[in-house]
Amino acid sequence: MKTLARYLEVIVNPTYDEFHANSSSFRHAYLTSVAIFHAVDRAAEERGVRPAKLRQDWCKESLEFKLVDILAHHFKHVKSNDEKNASTRPGIPIVRVLGFDDAGEEMDLRHLYFIIRDAVRFVHKKAGTTHPRLP
Repeated sequence: MKTLARYLEVIVNPTYDEFHANSSSFRHAYLTSVAIFHAVDRAAEERGVRPAKLRQDWCKESLEFKLVDILAHHFKHVKSNDEKNASTRPGIPIVRVLGFDDAGEEMDLRHLYFIIRDAVRFVHKKAGTTHPRLP
């Protein structure tokens, strides 16, 4: 499972399909975000580039991939790097935009579903493939 296309087929597609079937599941949203985020590792290996550099490029190219990156790191580390210095930045904190409540315990997944769906489309585009059930 070294290629991006194979990783998408074996890991991302079924994980996304499970989230699609359980779109109100916090757990499925997290697992899908992590699976999508780690697609960058397979792509970097294929292309012979550093994953960190490719991650930066993909985050610039796709707002949805950037949001999935933030979400995956938020769940893993409690706060993503983008959140750690949020008080010094103007605007709405990103976790509020992603649907978290003030306490960070509950999450409204209505909008996140579409972010994740479009991030799946983005990583498939990078692989030159498509998800079999996404237009």
